[in-house]
Amino acid sequence: MTTRQIADCYKRRWDIEVFFRFIKQELNFKHFLSVNENGIQVMMYMTLIAAMMLMIYKKENGIGFTTAKRRFTIEIEDIVTSLAVLYYGGDISKYGKFDYYQRFVPK
Repeated sequence: MTTRQIADCYKRRWDIEVFFRFIKQELNFKHFLSVNENGIQVMMYMTLIAAMMLMIYKKENGIGFTTAKRRFTIEIEDIVTSLAVLYYGGDISKYGKFDYYQRFVPK
């Protein structure tokens, strides 16, 4: 191999290392909940989808990564909670902060 080819291979290897550091440290992808190949693939795809959603949220709101991660998590929890309240027949109007999320509920 030429010196250039070796440098290109190392650069690709380093990009992979940076990617794995990101998903392990920032997205808490540290433990496998499944040991079969399909289960690991599902976990990896879900982690990648969450990472893409988080990066879009960060860019759309013009905020830093840590702030985006915190806000995104809070908003997702609020949406899930409001949907659960509505699904089980609860009155979402009693939960002031969830009024915003009623727009996500099909009528």
